[in-house]
Amino acid sequence: MRRSILTILSAILSSISGAADGSHPNILLLVADDMRPNLGCLQQTNSAHFSSPQMFTPNLDLLASQSLLLENAFVQQAVCSPSRTSLLTGRRPDTTRITDLFSYFRDLGGNFTTIPQFFKEHGYRTIGMGKVFHDGDESTPGDDPLSWTEPYHRAKDNYNTDYPWPWETTDKSHSWKAISSQEISEMGPLQDTLEADFVIETMREMAPDSLLGIQPFFIAFGLRRPHLPFYFPEEFLNFYPPGIEDDPRNPYAPSDMPDVAWSNWGELRAYNDCTTENLGISDLGQINVTIPIDKVRDLRRAYYASISYVDSELGRVIEEVSALGLEENTIIVFFGDHGWQLGEHSEWCKHTNFEIAARTPLIIKVPGVTSGGVRTDKLVEFVDLFPTLVEAAGFPTLEICPEKSNDVELCTEGSSLIPLMENPSNIEWKDAVFYQYPRGQNVNHIPACMGYSIRTPMYRYTEWVQIEVLEGHDYAPKWEEACRAEFHTELYNMREDPEENINIVRNEDLSSVVEELSFRLRKGWRDEI
Repeated sequence: MRRSILTILSAILSSISGAADGSHPNILLLVADDMRPNLGCLQQTNSAHFSSPQMFTPNLDLLASQSLLLENAFVQQAVCSPSRTSLLTGRRPDTTRITDLFSYFRDLGGNFTTIPQFFKEHGYRTIGMGKVFHDGDESTPGDDPLSWTEPYHRAKDNYNTDYPWPWETTDKSHSWKAISSQEISEMGPLQDTLEADFVIETMREMAPDSLLGIQPFFIAFGLRRPHLPFYFPEEFLNFYPPGIEDDPRNPYAPSDMPDVAWSNWGELRAYNDCTTENLGISDLGQINVTIPIDKVRDLRRAYYASISYVDSELGRVIEEVSALGLEENTIIVFFGDHGWQLGEHSEWCKHTNFEIAARTPLIIKVPGVTSGGVRTDKLVEFVDLFPTLVEAAGFPTLEICPEKSNDVELCTEGSSLIPLMENPSNIEWKDAVFYQYPRGQNVNHIPACMGYSIRTPMYRYTEWVQIEVLEGHDYAPKWEEACRAEFHTELYNMREDPEENINIVRNEDLSSVVEELSFRLRKGWRDEI
């Protein structure tokens, strides 16, 4: 196996112009905010999990046809900062200790080497723009200066819909808006357009040194959409006309769901057109209480239009890679930072352990290796990206983190995806991934409860348990103490019930399955890789 993988890496390096003199490939890291895997290239995979019209995403579909396309990629936690922190450090939330939007991993978890920092320390020029780490001086002071060789860049538009933090000060008058060409002419482009312009400008400036084998670059570009509010140029709404058949197939909570699994989607209810007052629904956000169907349809169309807008801006950036002659020596990665609920389970936004919140698009193009397109349904997770990029760029494999790694600057809690590029049906690949979501009030950045999930090819199993506060910022699950109520577990058969509509954990015929999954969940990820 390793001999074959080494052959792959040799092919990677031999395909890179300048590799003979020891240079390494460029890396272009692209991330969309709040994007579930609603892409044309994943339409068939998605059909079992949620309804969707045919998506117009030609640029990401083309990229996927030249890449490793991960059909079952999962985040470590379905909200921005914890998810991005895990991906960028290669550590899980219980190691980074980042489970909210107001904590910095270097303060709570450790002085971990990040993906861009690794490449900076290995001779790359590194620059970030848009939303890469989560915004804000609390979550990422200065956008983590240790990660970059160049000043961080933030484009600012004139619509006041976006960060920088605090989110509370942004315009909440509309949950979505199709911006007319006249408005754009008068007020200027939206933020993602401005930021894409800067990415193109930056690549043009860095291309000569890369092509001459002098210095490779690492560019990270984080788009704001399709995060709320869904603002996009109006032409993208034409791809999703009124009347398309796209209502959620399961606008109700799972049967026998423990209450703690529910999120009241306060993020959406903060917008003026989605408040209790404006919609006239007094218990909005409670279990099985959602918004009127006409509003559901409008929001779904606007979300899809935002995705198509993101695809358009990414298309401009990816096309520039080819125009500059960088295509054969640039690794391109695209991902969404977590999934999103659009009325399924009568839920909205993220903030849950449902598959629709935890599953995300992940596409990795490695020149000379994935050129013909590779597709796999194997379970992968965000912590797998760091070791993949290190290996794909021709550097020594990262070591697996020890049990206690807060004092270890460089290691990984994931698995390199290189074996799946060689064999997408690899029988030696891990058989489970893990993710989690907190509940309850934080004390010293530590939540009162946590819902820990294990996802296997057959099942998703979750235990909602209390958290014990240890010394400093340390904590541990109290596996025998339920969160909020005695009933605190979930089990879904992902083959027979991929929408997660029936919690079967109390089915006595499945007691042995529950026992096994509980054992594996508590043992954790180390026993699965």
